[in-house]
Amino acid sequence: MSKFVAGSYATVEAVETAVKGLLEKGHKETDLLLVTNSPDKKERLAKETGIEVITETGHDENAGWKELAPIYPSFDEEALYEPSPQHPYPQLSPEQEEEQERKMQGYFSELEEGNILIIVDGAEQQHPV
Repeated sequence: MSKFVAGSYATVEAVETAVKGLLEKGHKETDLLLVTNSPDKKERLAKETGIEVITETGHDENAGWKELAPIYPSFDEEALYEPSPQHPYPQLSPEQEEEQERKMQGYFSELEEGNILIIVDGAEQQHPV
């Protein structure tokens, strides 16, 4: 399993609850990444959750979505964008590129609304005994 977006949350409290649930399911803190568009929320999230937090607006004119795509995985587990050392930016069909753009815009819309995204790296998931 690769990275996936576990959800979009409107409040820091909702993120804390979701993080707790993910940890109870066997994920490690290092498997999680929080994304917000607010420096204030970033500081509070980092302090209260101990999880890595990045600030992203999606509107940096110097960065295209292809540069951001490795950070933002698909909501489903279907990987349209799988960078590798040999092919960091694979050639996508026009349909795949349109689908990836649609998903990226969805993420940025969530951030614009002030929501916080939780991204999980499922590759290292632990299964509780």
